[in-house]
Amino acid sequence: MVTGCDTKTGAASSASAAGTASGTNAAATTALRGKATEAGWTALGKSLDGQLIRASDAAYAAARRLYNTRYDTLKPSAVAYVEHPSDIAECLAFARRTATPVAIRSGGHSYAGWSSGDGRLIIDVSALAEVGAPSGGITRIGAGAKLIDVYQGLAAHGVTIPGGSCPTVGISGLTLGGGHGVVSRAYGLTCDSLVGATVVTADGKTVDCEAKHHPDLFWALRGAGNGNFGVVTGLRFRTHPAPRAVMAYLTWPWAKAAKVVDSWQRWGPAQADEIWSACHLDARPGGTPGVSVAAFSLGSKADLQNALDKLADQPGGPGPAKSVRLTPTGYLDAMESYAGCSSKSSAQCHMPGSLPGHTGDGKLGRETYAARSHFYDRSLPAAGIQAMLQQIERGGRQGIAGNVALTALGGAINRVGRTDTAFVHRGSRFLAQYLTSWPEKGSPASRTAWLNAFHDAMRRYASGAAYQNYADPGLTDWKSAYYGAAADRLARVKKAYDPQRLFSTFPQAL
Repeated sequence: MVTGCDTKTGAASSASAAGTASGTNAAATTALRGKATEAGWTALGKSLDGQLIRASDAAYAAARRLYNTRYDTLKPSAVAYVEHPSDIAECLAFARRTATPVAIRSGGHSYAGWSSGDGRLIIDVSALAEVGAPSGGITRIGAGAKLIDVYQGLAAHGVTIPGGSCPTVGISGLTLGGGHGVVSRAYGLTCDSLVGATVVTADGKTVDCEAKHHPDLFWALRGAGNGNFGVVTGLRFRTHPAPRAVMAYLTWPWAKAAKVVDSWQRWGPAQADEIWSACHLDARPGGTPGVSVAAFSLGSKADLQNALDKLADQPGGPGPAKSVRLTPTGYLDAMESYAGCSSKSSAQCHMPGSLPGHTGDGKLGRETYAARSHFYDRSLPAAGIQAMLQQIERGGRQGIAGNVALTALGGAINRVGRTDTAFVHRGSRFLAQYLTSWPEKGSPASRTAWLNAFHDAMRRYASGAAYQNYADPGLTDWKSAYYGAAADRLARVKKAYDPQRLFSTFPQAL
């Protein structure tokens, strides 16, 4: 899988890939008043059943951190680990009274750092982490549940929901921006399995929404819900079978890279729904770049082997792979493998610590990275493939660790109508994530410059759309790139549920 967590939500700027979490939408404070005082913060803490952590508290250093170490300089005013909707209502009332900007956090994986920010009150839902036993094909999951807990909790009942591979991503952040993973071509996006949600809106009211109740809000939450309309506390999902599966990984010499990409882009989006795949190109500092294809199937090993043979041997294909690994596996075993947790206990497959969402035995670390995205509605021409390979080669020569992951779409994802949900990217063949990472204390300048040049070089071949879960502060046309034909309806829903723009405290808020 890709360096870093595939389901991070996040970004880099075309002018400067160092995204910011400190800017606010000027309209956000239109109807706000007052100013937070120490007495006010103390009163807020006493009014909550959950913890309120301030800068003077010992836990603050850990509480303020996001997954990406790029944002370790951010200093929120407080972090509220809410335990129920009433805690959230208290936080929102405080924010309205004192003009304190809020940030909503589930897993803390925002690529742009927008689940935190200087001077903000972070409303963290990690304590709302129950994964309910399915009943009638429906499971109720707390907004703060981490993906590894979702997969493990549902696997005990032989079912799953489609989602990503990063174990510490929060289920609500993933879902509200779409959510894709290795079973999405079979089962759809994460948001496509959502049948209902509980939301605390800007006025502090708790709203249950589904297709027949608050239908506009329910529509908007499926693709544009991150931080725009309220604080989601719980989600209701339709579950799917979690059968045995097959994982595959193939590599070719770099000399075959152009043929691998061309063959894969014709092959991947056209496979049977149960077969997911991604093509990876890796820049290796000072070394020869790498090219590989990862695949996953809910079908048989023989069927996946036959499909992969066609990838290699179809006209114009790259021929036999240098290395091939096909591994039949249990569904949960596969999810734990993609999460990097095959040899870890459930408790170890978390971030370490005593705060909600962490475990005392946690063994997982954080990362330092930047990423950007493009959707592609058509296959790349030969010139586009060469442009992609040249950027990877240039990165290696410059000593940059980076990659591009091309993920096949189609299948169940594209059978949903373009505006049936707020996730409008239903006609694309594949999604590209461009990513670079570096040591925690390293300089980002050369890495983000490479990333931005890569993104710019590929823009002419892409659709113009970008994945909203990979929030990108560098997009000047972000509203169109994320939401396309849904943007006008989303503006109306925003006006209805957040008329005073309490939640519009980040640069790409609706």
